Amino acid sequence: MKIRAKLMLSMGILIAFILFSLFAVTHIQFYIIRDLEYMREKPAFTALKENFQRQYAAGGNSWAGVRAEEMDGGSFFPEIALVSEGSRVVHKGQLPLRTLQDEGFPLFLTGAEGKKIGTLFVMDAKQYKTYEFKSMWYGIFPVVVRVSLLFTFVAALVISFFLSRRFTSPIRKLLQGIDSIKKGSGGDVKLPVARKDEFGAIARALQEMNDSLASLERSRKQMLSDVAHELKTPLMIMQGELELAQEIDEPLKQEKVSSLLDEVLRLNRLVHDVLELSRMEAGRAELRREPENIGALLQGLIEKTRYIAEDKNIHVRLRTPEEEIYAPVEKHRILQALYNILINALHYTPAGGTVKIGAGTAVREGRLVVLLTVEDNGSGIAPEDLPHIFNRFYRADHSRTRPSGGTGLGLAIAEQNILLHGGSIGVQSEPGKGTVFTVLLPA
Repeated sequence: MKIRAKLMLSMGILIAFILFSLFAVTHIQFYIIRDLEYMREKPAFTALKENFQRQYAAGGNSWAGVRAEEMDGGSFFPEIALVSEGSRVVHKGQLPLRTLQDEGFPLFLTGAEGKKIGTLFVMDAKQYKTYEFKSMWYGIFPVVVRVSLLFTFVAALVISFFLSRRFTSPIRKLLQGIDSIKKGSGGDVKLPVARKDEFGAIARALQEMNDSLASLERSRKQMLSDVAHELKTPLMIMQGELELAQEIDEPLKQEKVSSLLDEVLRLNRLVHDVLELSRMEAGRAELRREPENIGALLQGLIEKTRYIAEDKNIHVRLRTPEEEIYAPVEKHRILQALYNILINALHYTPAGGTVKIGAGTAVREGRLVVLLTVEDNGSGIAPEDLPHIFNRFYRADHSRTRPSGGTGLGLAIAEQNILLHGGSIGVQSEPGKGTVFTVLLPA
């Protein structure tokens, strides 16, 4: 069912409910007015009742010869009917007995020992006028209903038409936007994001989803391009060496074999890093946490990279508190993350420079965390490069060659390993002064 039909149906139901409520309220109101009039004129009603009961007793417990006109106070009531044992005894007024029984106020008469001797149905002047108004209202009510239904149907038709246009306009735009997203239009999607209502909220959510999908698509294409570029250089080197050996018809020398082996190892490392990063980003990597001594891990890491530091005459300093710090981590993954960060610092620190590694604890958002820092006094990172350093294949120093610059996946893998542990990684840098990487891990 379309929205326009639903609106018309809803308005029809609403109108029917209003008319039914109006009928019910007026019907109940008439009886309330009747009963309130009894409460207001109760002495007159009581006097009439007692007069009839005395007349019954005076007539030898019989209604023979009883007349309403002879009763004291009878003139106060234009309508009176006395019914005893299902038969009419007295009837004064213009209304039929059945009508008076239905609409009049009942007074129950009792004789000796409380025995019921009959029922009076009466109306005073105000109750009679209320009944006349009620009869008139019930007479014109069907006409009112028909006229109301006619006018409300026309009004509902006009209002529902304009409301449906107003309601369905943003829906049509949303459907067009969804269709554009489905076709892969990227960022060229027009959605009513400026609206302040629920449609605007849905449009903004769809826009964010579209932007995210477009960003993922750009990342996918960029990754394919980067992987192809990374593979191209070693493959060209290997192809050139092998073609040359084939042309001169001579076996490869040992240094050439070593060079080709280095390229094969680099290709293997690149494929391994890409697969590992993809598994972590897809959430398929599993952690096997165990409490590890963070100070001991950092000390072992320094020993592992000592040859690189000594080759460049870089001083690596470790600062840890006296008490041992433990954290639930998977040793292999956290070492891989810290190794990549430290290697990055050593690469960018000039000869004779210093790299400082710190470990400690801190409280963040009410919970205890392990705080690790890797600080160097190297060339620093330009502000425009900082937001991208954890991207795959990104190099802040664009002049670095692939052989000397690694695969470009080190910091991306480090970040994913730390996020996998429920931690976070941040970086602060100032060109010419150095860079500080900060890692937080759950304690």
